[in-house]
Amino acid sequence: SQGSGGGGGSSRAGSSGEAASVGAVHAEEDPVELLPPTPKHLSTSSSVPAVSALLTAATGSADHRTAVAAVRDALDEGDFPDELLAIWSRREDEVVQPLAAAADGASNSTSVSWHLPKDSRAAAVWLISQFTERMGLPSEAFAQAVTMLDIYCQKMGGKFDIEALPGICMAICRLIHKTESTSNNMGRRFSATWLSKWLQPSGSAAVSVATEQLRYYERSVLAELQWRINLPTVETWLLAFCARLDAASQGFFRDSLTWVVHQGIALSRVILQSMTVFELKPLRFARGLCCHGLVAARLLPLQTLHLDDKVDMAEWERLYLQTGWGDVLPKFSLPRQNTDGMCQLLEMAIGTELSVLRQDSWALATTTRDLFSRA
Repeated sequence: SQGSGGGGGSSRAGSSGEAASVGAVHAEEDPVELLPPTPKHLSTSSSVPAVSALLTAATGSADHRTAVAAVRDALDEGDFPDELLAIWSRREDEVVQPLAAAADGASNSTSVSWHLPKDSRAAAVWLISQFTERMGLPSEAFAQAVTMLDIYCQKMGGKFDIEALPGICMAICRLIHKTESTSNNMGRRFSATWLSKWLQPSGSAAVSVATEQLRYYERSVLAELQWRINLPTVETWLLAFCARLDAASQGFFRDSLTWVVHQGIALSRVILQSMTVFELKPLRFARGLCCHGLVAARLLPLQTLHLDDKVDMAEWERLYLQTGWGDVLPKFSLPRQNTDGMCQLLEMAIGTELSVLRQDSWALATTTRDLFSRA
């Protein structure tokens, strides 16, 4: 069980149950196919009767009510219960929401983050990708480090030199390294050696100078973040949503959900290079990403996410094709009578109404369109 203390880092604790089966998505030696697996079809004689009844029984019938109760029980017993998601959401609102409002008020055409120019942030994100890899950190540490960087820079309000950015990025990665249960000395040795070269002092004092500088940056980051470094990230949320969908569907769509997590994480890393956590909060980002992925996996019809008051269906289809999930519109592979049931399953697993999911899907689609058009 995750408990209530974790945020972004706590997702790594989910090494059993549903999270292990769908959440074991960071094994780079076992890549997932680019094309989604074909979803299975449910029937009333299925080996997963609760899911079958949810998707096929008439709404309000005895079978449907029993199925809904069974799904809720599965979610409560899983690694990501409703209470944990509520804690993550409150934590994200407390930290990100006030800063997002400030960033929105101070944004301009040359900056994607308040007080941090676009090119500088892009370079910092690239450094983070290199540091997390060279230090042997789990792949999900990338999103955690980028989230910490955005929040730190926002809180500092420009009160640091751009030249300090590499050291700040390294300090952030070192802090994550220290929280890892599998922490080893390789990361610390690499960080001190790298920073000593960056500072370019001569003589045997180089490493000690670098280490002291890193400690200064670490203390600064911890102070500005108020020691809250395990914040939920887009990867944390996406993993939780797909693990909950896996638990709710009793593993029936596991292959498809594993594919969604793999592809979604890869896509999120591309987007995070240009989009701060203030432009689209991690929770909304992950909800939109999960919905887009389910469409790509052919588990959800694209028209289910259509916002009638925003754009017509033809334009929505063109917009979806710019989200990075593929060049061809996916075709819903389940029987049409399963659509309402899938929507209800999605609402319970993600913990919000379909109307909210439509808004988040639209927000992510328009954001990625704008980002990719500038690339």
